[in-house]
Amino acid sequence: MRAEYKRDVSRNYLILHGENQVDTASYQVRMLTGNAVPSILKCRIQGLDGRFLFYYDITSRQSLASFYEQKKLKASDLRIIFGGVVKIMEEMMEFLLNPDQLLLSPEYMYLDVEKQKLYFCCLPGEAKAVSEQFREMTEYFLPKLDHDDAAAVTMGYGIYRKALETGVQLDALKEFIYQSGTEEPAENKEPTKPEEKISEQTVLREEQIPLDFAEKPPEWEEKSETSNKTGGKIRGNFVWIGGCGLGVFVLLGILAACYLGYLPGVPIEAVLAAAIALLGIGALGMWAGEKKKKKQDETAEWRKKVRREFTDAAGNTEKAEQHKKFRDEYRERLQFEEPEETDYGETVVLSAGAVKGPSSLVSKEPGELATIFLERDLTIIGKMENAADAVIPRPTVSRVHARIRKDEEEYFLADLNSRNGTSVNGRMLRANEEYQLQDEDEVDFAEARYIFIK
Repeated sequence: MRAEYKRDVSRNYLILHGENQVDTASYQVRMLTGNAVPSILKCRIQGLDGRFLFYYDITSRQSLASFYEQKKLKASDLRIIFGGVVKIMEEMMEFLLNPDQLLLSPEYMYLDVEKQKLYFCCLPGEAKAVSEQFREMTEYFLPKLDHDDAAAVTMGYGIYRKALETGVQLDALKEFIYQSGTEEPAENKEPTKPEEKISEQTVLREEQIPLDFAEKPPEWEEKSETSNKTGGKIRGNFVWIGGCGLGVFVLLGILAACYLGYLPGVPIEAVLAAAIALLGIGALGMWAGEKKKKKQDETAEWRKKVRREFTDAAGNTEKAEQHKKFRDEYRERLQFEEPEETDYGETVVLSAGAVKGPSSLVSKEPGELATIFLERDLTIIGKMENAADAVIPRPTVSRVHARIRKDEEEYFLADLNSRNGTSVNGRMLRANEEYQLQDEDEVDFAEARYIFIK
């Protein structure tokens, strides 16, 4: 069996290539393509070169292998997973389907994060004993148990022991999963509104704030940056205008010499063409310079925005009071101490000891969306507060939309089967693709537009 992933305009698909021939008129296939079993992913079949491809709709759903890649399993997670397995087994018996054709691999089991419901793939023609698959699945989850959660450890190892038994009964398994009586299956619960809380993305420790950010007067900084931009722009324009003007002046001199007969072998048309071409090159160079300068100005604005938010998030009130107290004591001490001759040494650059802030995603719409600071090893981005680390409150953003994985000093972006997709620099990411972010990449989560600042 071979698997691949595909995305069309607004849907994501898992495509399974079966190795064996399939009778499309069989009861099993008709029930599968008719989407009659609630816990099986919606499926359609396409023929290709005498074989059949099974397309499963995985839009807005996450595979267990991906969702729990860096998360620990708590008791509530195990109830959802094993409760979902019990439910699909009951449905397979109800519809008289062969349970051995289920795929109980975490890679092909998909979770709807909002509904807390598990969905499965069923592949006709590919049969493997469901008891063996169940045992392998429990072995996969054992290393991922949260050992700080005693209930999770008890349930995980208890179910594994039952999986080793021959002929385990669903009723016994269900009783073991819900034996505490404190939890009910997710579909029987009434949805509760998650408590509002301050996102950890916006909470920064005081010691992380660069000293030069906190103490540099903002008016002086803006004025200095503006004067630097203006001076650089004027110098750049002067170089291009002066160079092009000098070139045109030389060509006009050659044209005059040709006209007066001093250069009889040089055609006047060629000199005119060269002058026009030089003017065109000069105009093109000025345009390119203006565009580059505009890009640099935008980047400077985004970086300044990050610094402001970085400083505001931590709050400098207590630090400012400490500086004021220290300054007053120092001035008071100077009034009573005799000045001493001191070797001050070499001047240190102000920014040399500054602490670099975390990489971030800065909104291209100032004031609309908060900056996302990428401090975690794995950051989930979406609009569902109790499932995402960074919340984007936009209707076009999926509940769990994308993730950014940090590996040493590099960041990798992947779309999580979102409905409207994730794009970088105008290119839509393919299903299951992981893209290494570069400084100043433009990242769009549906219509929420950001700039990656490294």
